[in-house]
Amino acid sequence: MNKYKAGGGLPNLERLVIKYFLVPIVRLLFTWKLSLFFINREVKIIKKLLENVKKEDLQKRVFIERAFAIEDHSRDYSINMTLEHLRITGTAIMSVIDTLSNEQEVTQEITIEAVKPKDNSNTEPEQFFSFMEKYDFFIKNHSKNYSKKTKKHPWFVHFNNSDWACFMFMHTFIHRRQIEAIIKDLK
Repeated sequence: MNKYKAGGGLPNLERLVIKYFLVPIVRLLFTWKLSLFFINREVKIIKKLLENVKKEDLQKRVFIERAFAIEDHSRDYSINMTLEHLRITGTAIMSVIDTLSNEQEVTQEITIEAVKPKDNSNTEPEQFFSFMEKYDFFIKNHSKNYSKKTKKHPWFVHFNNSDWACFMFMHTFIHRRQIEAIIKDLK
């Protein structure tokens, strides 16, 4: 089992760089539609990456080298665990976006521990890609792309619904890189 505590493995300097440099840049440059475009691009890359992985290797846990924005607690995931984490997080983000879009308060606390994978299921790729189709439909057909209401990310700042949609891209990008590292170490 992992010796690091969930939510506690990202170095402070790295967290500050993301909070005060990357998040503001993404907020400035990304729109609702642009973030969806880039998320869909990441999903296509993930799909392509999985084509070259044997089904039995999808559940093998691999301890990867330290990578930017991957906390220590998450460094020993399998590909399926990474996909499960993306799906769990994405589901939570969809709910937050929906609530904020209705200008309602998100009362549930958002924690890093709550979005950790639990199953390492052999059906995770199908579940992940199915979820991403739902997310794409949800964002494309969403009528309110900028809320006044916000919800704080556990590590960063308060995000409105648009910020959470942009974060979804950043998060998917980070974990796509993790999948690449796992595949590299599987070989």
